[in-house]
Amino acid sequence: MAYDSVFAPFGPTYLVSTSPVQVKSNNNVYPSGYRIINLTSGLVRVGWSPQEPGDATVTPVATTPTAAGIANVLTIQPNGVQVFSGIPPNAWFIAGTATSLEITPGEGIA
Repeated sequence: MAYDSVFAPFGPTYLVSTSPVQVKSNNNVYPSGYRIINLTSGLVRVGWSPQEPGDATVTPVATTPTAAGIANVLTIQPNGVQVFSGIPPNAWFIAGTATSLEITPGEGIA
């Protein structure tokens, strides 16, 4: 469900790089969205995968889309801040560029 209030963080901000990172809330409420900040001056791809039972490590992909499509990959604009809803709670994220993204779980819009 999307909210039309100001973005409210539900947990810490995570630095996401080319290794998978699980972005978890810490208030016992599942996030309905994620705020993603691109720290670079170039486009950065971000991929995500849902949380697995037992919090097993998941490795999403962050590759360039093809004509056939790539599931669970978005492109973040240079130096951009974007909020996305519909990504599963406590998801795993990976960036296509090293130390390029900050991701915060929460709800609302930017």
